[in-house]
Amino acid sequence: MTPGLDRRPDTATREDAAPVDRAWFLRSGCHWQDDIWDLKPSSTLEEANTIKLGWDFALPSGERFIDPRYASLLESSKQLIALIRTRSLSTGLSQRASTVKGYFTYLRELVRWMDREGVVRFADLDATAVLQFQRTVASRPGLAGATLSATTVQKYLYLLIYLYRFRDDLEDALQVDPFPGQSLGAAAKVRDGDIPRLPYTPEHVATALIQGAIKSVERASQVLEAREAFAKAIAQAQQEGTSKRLLMEAAAHALQEWDRCHPDGDMPSIVSTNDLMQRVDMLYAACFVVIAYLVGPRVSEILHLRVGCVHGRSGDSTHSDDTVNSIVGTIFKGEAQYHGRRHEWVAPPAAVQAVAVLELLSAAHRARSARQELWLRRHETGVSEWRRDFAGPVELPTTGRICNLLSRFSDWLGLPQHEGKPWRLTSHQGRKTFARFVALRDRSALFALAQHLGHRDRTVTDLCYAGNDYRLNCEIDAAILEQSVAAWEHMLAARGLGGRAGAEIIARRPRFRGARLKQDIKSYALMLVDAGLVLGVCDWGFCVYREEHSACLGNTAGPNPERREPSTCARCKNFSVSAQHRPYWVEQVKRSEALLNEPALPMQTLRIVRDRLNEARSLIRAIDADAKRSDDGRQEDH
Repeated sequence: MTPGLDRRPDTATREDAAPVDRAWFLRSGCHWQDDIWDLKPSSTLEEANTIKLGWDFALPSGERFIDPRYASLLESSKQLIALIRTRSLSTGLSQRASTVKGYFTYLRELVRWMDREGVVRFADLDATAVLQFQRTVASRPGLAGATLSATTVQKYLYLLIYLYRFRDDLEDALQVDPFPGQSLGAAAKVRDGDIPRLPYTPEHVATALIQGAIKSVERASQVLEAREAFAKAIAQAQQEGTSKRLLMEAAAHALQEWDRCHPDGDMPSIVSTNDLMQRVDMLYAACFVVIAYLVGPRVSEILHLRVGCVHGRSGDSTHSDDTVNSIVGTIFKGEAQYHGRRHEWVAPPAAVQAVAVLELLSAAHRARSARQELWLRRHETGVSEWRRDFAGPVELPTTGRICNLLSRFSDWLGLPQHEGKPWRLTSHQGRKTFARFVALRDRSALFALAQHLGHRDRTVTDLCYAGNDYRLNCEIDAAILEQSVAAWEHMLAARGLGGRAGAEIIARRPRFRGARLKQDIKSYALMLVDAGLVLGVCDWGFCVYREEHSACLGNTAGPNPERREPSTCARCKNFSVSAQHRPYWVEQVKRSEALLNEPALPMQTLRIVRDRLNEARSLIRAIDADAKRSDDGRQEDH
């Protein structure tokens, strides 16, 4: 027996040298020789999802795979599945039971094909046989009635890669390179557009979603008080020995009385048990959104958070309020064992508040179950979950339940549509949106982003959030180009532009007229971007980047992110502002004027503040003056 299969991860003990449980990934009571493998869960979330692999499947010959004549191939197949559970092709780390189940499906089809073709060993598969198997798989019907998609065919071919790459770790393995001189994607004819990518939430939808979630978390005390009023009314009615119907009537009456004493015009009223049930569910959804979109953990990592997971860490400053909060939890992806590995995520105040709300929401469930998880819920929906005498079982919600909760939360908030359709939220979008937000604003932070997300390598960050060989930088570049085109369209049509580059653009831009005005502007903007005039877009203006004029001392790659800030940009020849940036500079004027009224500021600081104030006022005057000149010019044209 080879050492690669008879070990737990990070253990290299041979079976013939020391007794090692090679079936470490099977549930207690299940053994290597069994016809049905019951896979051990790799986290609490998988407890309810029993994954079984049945080796007693039928073959085209009419026999079963567990029959004696297939004993050697069956043993090699079990070794292969054990190896797949232990090592990922890309990272070498352990894989989840659900991933192994998928590979088992591909293996079963390979074994059936081999039986039909009279092949008795994996080692007997040559290049011709591999090609024939690939063609057979590619011709299989898919869910829609057509053949399998190229990406699904590629998953089958991964199995062949396992059989060849780990041929020294298997007693029976593929001895020829199945795809010499080409990538697996090329072999499966997978195009870049065929690869499904996990979506991020569009910015306008994400903004409304996060704002609504933060508002709900901030108003959590009202929901918690209403829940307590409900529980108290139920307990009092039970002491009086009333019927179930009267219990609910008493609870509804108590909620109505509570709502009259606690009016809140910004949030829906809680005047019935159904209102309470909905508001509690929406509060859970809000907490999930705040943590997912502002911190970025996976759904499994969010649902495993425990009471007391927020830790404070003092910074280098001597000030008492200089504290960085973090959420301490567990990462399960790529971890072989049940408990995963410890990880910390930097957490903003809103996420810290969401955790505090979850601690209050789950307090009763934790006390009854003697468990510490923050997301313990009853399996069935219903307001009876919050009665003081509730004694039913509690569990962590599934990913499907979280997605359903997010869908209801989207409807409850009335989120804006995307391209004329309601946007469908999923449990992973928060993490993807968070990562994309960080990456688009500072590409130098990708290593820090990988650490924050818990990736062992930055390439994992790239692969997970772009899903193709171009990785994250391609997605970032595409988004920057899209921003540049939109920004050029805005500057070509803006009534007035400020800044040193703004005056140059006003003087040189064409005058667009006629019925095709919008189309002509867009075409001209695309031409400018294609010519290499890519813009830097920020809250305070546009950067028409040219290295020779760069005040931030940028290079050929672009502006210097360490020196790029409003004051530096304001005196740069590459800088332009329009009316959409005016509110930012108006706010700068207000802040500077407020600072100048501080009597304790030193003289040097006052000089800096006055310079900033003059910069902001100058830009506002330029924007207003150009807008007035543009209006006058339009009146003359008419």
